[in-house]
Amino acid sequence: MSLLDINDFIMQKKILSAHEHYDFLDLQGNKLAEADGNLIQIPPKFQLKDTHNIELMHIQGKTLSLRREFTFFDQTGEELGTIKKKIAKFVGEEFWVEKNGAEFMRIYGDFTEHEYQIEVAGQPVAAVHKKWVTLRDQMGVSIMGNVDHRVVIAAVIVIEHIEVTERQSSSGSFNVRF
Repeated sequence: MSLLDINDFIMQKKILSAHEHYDFLDLQGNKLAEADGNLIQIPPKFQLKDTHNIELMHIQGKTLSLRREFTFFDQTGEELGTIKKKIAKFVGEEFWVEKNGAEFMRIYGDFTEHEYQIEVAGQPVAAVHKKWVTLRDQMGVSIMGNVDHRVVIAAVIVIEHIEVTERQSSSGSFNVRF
């Protein structure tokens, strides 16, 4: 079974690592894929590979931008979308994904608590929730709508990356993750 074929899976974050690393597991704990970020995150880059080490997609951060911006690409280099973070919001945070300059997805919720919903045309297509009783940071992802799984997976990786780097920069600390 491929990560791109299932609707419910777990994204497990390695806590102490020299680079960002995420494992993707089915609900029985079988590894389906993994994503690795580059050691020096300028610009941030991630690559998602299946268990046979075949690239499923990659993510590229924008070096200079007014807002946090990342573009998702399939294994051939075709653009799947670009995620952007809303700069100012009175309550909570918000992201959106666009392709060819047109928005097609909104992401709302409490990102620091890993509880958020992904919508297309105002309809929920995916949800992310923190798994509370775990030894590692884990997020449960449920896809319940007609949406490209790669875009959902990429959005979850990027949001987690942004939340971690913003917490580190606001606290003035550097955390080694594994």
